[in-house]
Amino acid sequence: MNWFLKGTLTATLLTMGGVGAMAAPGVTEDKIVLGAVDPLTGPPSLLGKAHSLALKVWQEDVNARGGINGRKVEIVFEDDGYVPARSLQSLKKMVEVDDIFALIGTSGSSQLAAMMPLIDELGIPALNNMAVNSHHFNPPLETLFVVGPTYCQEIAAGMTYLVEELGLKDEKYAIAFQDDEFGDDVRCGYLAGVEKYGLDNVLELEFKRGQKDFSAEMLKARAAGVTVLVSGGVVAEHSTLLKEAAKNRMDITFLGAHSAHLTPVQALAGSAGDGYYAADYVPALNSLEVPGVARFMDLANKYLSESEMDSLNRYALAGYAGAMIFEHAMTECGKDLTRACVVKKMEGLDGFETDGLFGPVTYGDGVRHAPTAVMVLQSNAEDKTFSIVSERMEVE
Repeated sequence: MNWFLKGTLTATLLTMGGVGAMAAPGVTEDKIVLGAVDPLTGPPSLLGKAHSLALKVWQEDVNARGGINGRKVEIVFEDDGYVPARSLQSLKKMVEVDDIFALIGTSGSSQLAAMMPLIDELGIPALNNMAVNSHHFNPPLETLFVVGPTYCQEIAAGMTYLVEELGLKDEKYAIAFQDDEFGDDVRCGYLAGVEKYGLDNVLELEFKRGQKDFSAEMLKARAAGVTVLVSGGVVAEHSTLLKEAAKNRMDITFLGAHSAHLTPVQALAGSAGDGYYAADYVPALNSLEVPGVARFMDLANKYLSESEMDSLNRYALAGYAGAMIFEHAMTECGKDLTRACVVKKMEGLDGFETDGLFGPVTYGDGVRHAPTAVMVLQSNAEDKTFSIVSERMEVE
């Protein structure tokens, strides 16, 4: 679309309130069509399946409550296989065929990056709560909202917990990190903690994405006397590092980002997966003392099968909390539901609560990132649960 025409059209719709002359895409008298792009096949499907199941739970619940201002919600799901080119194809299909109003599932970091130009061009309201990267909001896009801290902010908060709560200031620190943007972001938080507390950074180990053998890396770590290891891996890498540490009889404290807050990491690590720490911005599924978790699990038991329940993880809670945010914005618009109104209502969120699933959510004029507070969880490998061991920490 010509940028001048796009700007003129946007300004006109904002002036008119977007009603009367032109109906909002995906909105009828009795229905709102939303879209979600998730990895539903391949190894990353453990992320996407949990996220999509949570959105299905929310859809069933909101429709059972009468919908949003009388309109029922219909979510169109597309599988991108965690491939950026397929993410963009999926979004184009949902725009051209399904006529979606907004996007509430944005897959992974690189996958969202591939979709961002089209999101921006068409002014599609979108919410990312799955894989937070600074490139998603710096510079900000008008209609793309991001909730949750970056991996850098997560790990920095985790380092604060290790030093201030566990008293590990005088230990020998090391990091093993993946050779991509994700690994760099984890390393950013690690180095922030090292600098803040003057820690002894004895070793930095960069590894190839998809690497499966970490025996050489952990031998180096043992030789360097490492006692605290920060992991910049995705899922299997955490487990392999833990097993190698146990194999080498290393007594280490292990910290990962929220990608370590998954039962498959525990399962792959076996007994070596007991006691490690993960920094995250959502609680554990077993944290039923958190009102939002208890409510979600009740609804999930109502609407999901036993096998679907087994697929839930922390990405389900993130997805459900994100849907709560979007529901609030759409509800606030009343019957006159337009994209411009939803963007305005999202921008106006100030300390919005999700019953403990996220910390308070705040956006603002030109602010499209809500870096919610981080907590630290500890793995209980035997019963495949995680325990919250810290208060929520505001990120810097």
